[in-house]
Amino acid sequence: MYDVIIIGGGIVGISTAWQLQNRFPHKHIMVLEKEPHPAMHQTGHNSGVIHAGVYYQPGSLKADFCKRGAIQTISFCKEHDLPYQQCGKILVATNRLEYERMKVLEARCIQNGIEIRRLSGEELEKREPAISGVGALFVPATGITDYRKITEKLAELLVERGGKVRFGAEVKAIHEHRDTVDILSGSQTIKSRYVIACGGLMADRLARMMHIDIDFRIIPFRGEYYQLPAKHNKTFHHLIYPIPDPEMPFLGVHLTRMVDGSVTVGPNAVLGWKREGYGCLNLDL
Repeated sequence: MYDVIIIGGGIVGISTAWQLQNRFPHKHIMVLEKEPHPAMHQTGHNSGVIHAGVYYQPGSLKADFCKRGAIQTISFCKEHDLPYQQCGKILVATNRLEYERMKVLEARCIQNGIEIRRLSGEELEKREPAISGVGALFVPATGITDYRKITEKLAELLVERGGKVRFGAEVKAIHEHRDTVDILSGSQTIKSRYVIACGGLMADRLARMMHIDIDFRIIPFRGEYYQLPAKHNKTFHHLIYPIPDPEMPFLGVHLTRMVDGSVTVGPNAVLGWKREGYGCLNLDL
């Protein structure tokens, strides 16, 4: 019998288990992950940005968590010698409408307590000669890292503290009783007092396994990135973002420096025919 089972071995599931094991060292805690390694889905398929919290409503939990999370992420990387760079982000306004939107973002950053510097077009060109605009915001706190490596380290620390991570353990069914929860994984039934679902794109399916009456269904969209030729790796010194359109649910196409030195441009938003499909053509019938 386990005290807590966490379903999902991405960064949310692994870090949740690690935090619980630190707080309750005598509890029996295990992560179930269907893949052979951690962080093989959303955690391992993103641009690796450590966001400072520019876009979130002042006073909201998102704003608070993002700002504190950035500090803690960098601190964790320093402590465990994991790759990160605090290269900063530049949000570029290319016309007067975007410039007005930029001033709204600037005010939001000030309210959220985020260091921000307004750049003129000339100052932007000095920082980034390959980028032009009528003005920009520089956010020094933004950084980049490798979230897959962070998750691997968290899993290692979890096991050192007495927790368990079981790979190749896809959950097939969940049955909740008065005092326990039975989880069917493969041919084995695992019992636990509590279950925490951190299944990412499979969250709705896990909820239905538990007979929870949900009113949503996850429809996958995939963001595609293109990697620039290596000759452009030194062209950009910061992350380069557009000023987002408040009518759209996306931050826009941006240039991202990766911790391996490469530069990507993207993403777009493509309707996915497979929840966990990362190639150009993916089907799941």
